[in-house]
Amino acid sequence: MQSTYSSQDIDRIVRLVVQRLLAERSTSSASPVQSQPSSELRLDMKLVTTESLKGKLNESITALCVPAKAVVTPAVKDELKQRGVQLRRLDANNCGPTPSTPVVNAAKQTVSAAWQPNEQVGSLNKAVERASSLAKSEQMVVLLSEQPEVASAAANRQPGVRAMVACSSHDWQASAKSLGANLVVCHPGQWQDSDVPRLLATLWSLRGTAGPNWIK
Repeated sequence: MQSTYSSQDIDRIVRLVVQRLLAERSTSSASPVQSQPSSELRLDMKLVTTESLKGKLNESITALCVPAKAVVTPAVKDELKQRGVQLRRLDANNCGPTPSTPVVNAAKQTVSAAWQPNEQVGSLNKAVERASSLAKSEQMVVLLSEQPEVASAAANRQPGVRAMVACSSHDWQASAKSLGANLVVCHPGQWQDSDVPRLLATLWSLRGTAGPNWIK
């Protein structure tokens, strides 16, 4: 039977079908996909080894989220501890927000969004009082001030507070561990935005750390 369609008709039909298929693919690929925060690495594995982490850990990662029953090798735990990365075990599909150290802001300058959220407090004296209260309840807090030494000295007059000054150019993590600090004062102008998330996440993991006997 001779076809009733000309070659031009067939070409036009083919083009329409192809265009429709391409449109459907574009629509499906444009559907929203839930992405995990850049500071969080999620591995859906039963066994997590150092080989599993190769090429995945970078300076922006502050938390590794694995299934609750996953086996994490001691070598991985050592590497995470060295990098200041939290190990989180959850059954949920999404690890959720990484807990972070509360921030009290007494700085007069406008601080970077990297320190958000923070609690803005007007005067330094009131900020020290507020930070000291959080240090006792939350066991770790960051106080932002352009006078970090003054703020630290004032905070250390409060009972139950072990305050220290931290800047990105020094080994603040070792100092916080050795002092058993629960209040860390930072000059916001002396920190790069890329260093702030690791500071807040690492300090939160150190909360409740016991200090040496001579400061108890």
